[in-house]
Amino acid sequence: MLGRIVHDRFFQLFLMGALLAGAISIQVSDAPVLERLRNIGFDYYNKLMPRKGPGHSVIIDIDEASLQKYGQWPWPRTLVAQLTTELKALGAASIAYDITFVEPDRTSPHVLARMVEEKEGMGPIAAELRKLPDHDAVFADAIRNAGNVVTAFVGAEQEQNVKPLPKATIGGSVEARSRLGLWQENFAVSLPELVDAAAGNGSFSMVPDGDGLLRRIPILLGRRKGNDKITDEQPLPGLALEALRVAAGTTVLKVIDTGAPDFKIEEIRFNARDAEGNKKKIAIPTDPSGNFIMYYAGKRDEIYVPAWQVLQGKVDADRIKGKIAFVGTSTIGLLDLRSTPLNPVLPGVEVHAEIVDQVLNNQFIVRADNTRGVEGGVTIAVSLAIIFMAPFVSAGTLALFSLLIIAGIIGGGFYAYGAFGDLFDVVFPSCVIVTIFILASIFSNLRSEMEKRMIRQAFSHYLSPVLIAELAKNPEKLRLGGEVRDLSVMFTDIRNFTTISESMEPAELIRMMNDFLTPMTSAVLDNRGTVDKYMGDAMMAFWNAPLDDAKHAENACRTALLMVASLAPVNDNLKARMEAAGKPFRELKAGIGINSGTASVGNMGSKQRFAYSALGDTVNLASRIEGQTKGYGISIMISDSVRKAAPQFAAIEIDLLTVKGRKEPERVHALLGDETEAQSAEFTAFAGLHAQMLAAYRAQEWDKAAEQADACATERPELFLLYKLYKERIIAYRENPPPADWGGVWVAKDK
Repeated sequence: MLGRIVHDRFFQLFLMGALLAGAISIQVSDAPVLERLRNIGFDYYNKLMPRKGPGHSVIIDIDEASLQKYGQWPWPRTLVAQLTTELKALGAASIAYDITFVEPDRTSPHVLARMVEEKEGMGPIAAELRKLPDHDAVFADAIRNAGNVVTAFVGAEQEQNVKPLPKATIGGSVEARSRLGLWQENFAVSLPELVDAAAGNGSFSMVPDGDGLLRRIPILLGRRKGNDKITDEQPLPGLALEALRVAAGTTVLKVIDTGAPDFKIEEIRFNARDAEGNKKKIAIPTDPSGNFIMYYAGKRDEIYVPAWQVLQGKVDADRIKGKIAFVGTSTIGLLDLRSTPLNPVLPGVEVHAEIVDQVLNNQFIVRADNTRGVEGGVTIAVSLAIIFMAPFVSAGTLALFSLLIIAGIIGGGFYAYGAFGDLFDVVFPSCVIVTIFILASIFSNLRSEMEKRMIRQAFSHYLSPVLIAELAKNPEKLRLGGEVRDLSVMFTDIRNFTTISESMEPAELIRMMNDFLTPMTSAVLDNRGTVDKYMGDAMMAFWNAPLDDAKHAENACRTALLMVASLAPVNDNLKARMEAAGKPFRELKAGIGINSGTASVGNMGSKQRFAYSALGDTVNLASRIEGQTKGYGISIMISDSVRKAAPQFAAIEIDLLTVKGRKEPERVHALLGDETEAQSAEFTAFAGLHAQMLAAYRAQEWDKAAEQADACATERPELFLLYKLYKERIIAYRENPPPADWGGVWVAKDK
């Protein structure tokens, strides 16, 4: 299946076309996840470009200060009546209560009369109380006298057996009416005498989106009974719409729909008068369900007037005159707080004020019917362009093209919002374009990636990740099948492994080997080496293949020194485990041999199984050199070719050695330290002393050589076995001197 996708261009086009078609179908179906993403984009429009403009509304706030002055809510209706009268006197265009007065005033005189008349001697007082005016009647008179008050109702969970009383005539088709977004069965309404006296009656029901934010407000809603929508009744208006209508002095609202066959509420119209008294038509666009799309200005403290200031005549009349006054609360305790894209906590009454200001400033947000088609067309066009460009341009060019297009879409969306108030969804096209770009890029690069995967799989066990990445990036550097090139080859194993392993259980032995080989392997890989194979307690590695390494001898030496240093923590852990188990601890010591020279390297083996390896005399000599480290009592032995290629390290020549299987002697060296060690005064002095010892030995000056060997052993106790070996040779040569032309060559008897 994967091969078909990689090699069949038609199949790639089919898959991406199917993906694109699926994305468009999601857009058409208005899937919830898409609606959520779209709302997030629209919220950013509003956050970055909040509405600005003059205010035409004012909020009479029953705030904490007002409650402290006049007591907790609900207030006596006589006090609310006074508030109404004062607002009318201050010139409010209309007065809308974002409050329902469902129950009679419990502080009315006749209620108090019933409470006291049962008590002995209180009858006369009860009779006098009944002569006083009813508070609800006082409030109703104030409403009637003002002539511009809007009462409120709201959807209720329990059946109230009441129906809101419409105060306006709302015309519109039954088909459009059936499209209303909010239908309610039960309502909490104000007292009949209050509603009868009011000029308007509107709903303050608000339904947030799934994420709890208010983005659309139902300014028209319908009534239902059970599951049946009652479409033969006119719609019920929202509170802000009623406040606008009453302020305009009209009794008729007209719903304009798009007409058959697809009825949608398009806008609401009514007549009003401007500041000069001239008639004008006000059109309020809605979404297809009769919801008003909010264009928030954010919380505006300047539109709030504390109710106590109105009641005490301490408010400037210019703040009220000619404006629509909403009476509500910002107090947390009265539970009228909402969440909007701009404010996580906003008094609900301010939402109604926002609607009024949007309408009177003619600042609307709309989502035209053809907008979705434009979004889909742009998405399809750009996606097809990416699909057909992918095989012919680089991933960077394709990414730049996609980013520029997305930037253009986002910029166009913000321009449409700021200039025309049009909600153009930039999230959906951007997501689809990014998805198509990713898929096209994957298909375009999959063939190359499959080739790189083969290389990674072939070398993952014996190359460092850095080298694998370089090789995968430049596969031409690998010539499969073998080649002859210069290598530095290393062999290493554990000293006395047989003796050590005899005292261990199999599980403990395996753990010890893992603990040993892991840091050894890391040292190779971290220094650009290639792990060839593991052979029991031994390991083979080489440098300068498959990738070029001009410093292969240097990196091999550095690896060997790191290996020796890495043994200390391994031994510490092993010692702790052995002591805890009550077993003897034997220190792990490694012998390391390194040689540089030409060798054959490549994939070797059979058709059924092969591995990347190296063969040749250079490899054999490296193995023989490692085998001699034990006899000389040193950890790292390097050939003369390695010493010449990495002269900066601290090393001393230790012998002219003819290893088993070879006729020509090899000059071998002990690697003792790095460049810093080589430059130290102590090492320089020691190296000079050692060179004198070796020269005396080869000149058959046995007494001088023995004396200098003792001095060297004193300087470097860790090389005691090396100088003991030379002392033993000197004793043997004294008894059986070598030939006069002897050059100091030692012939190894074992591997």
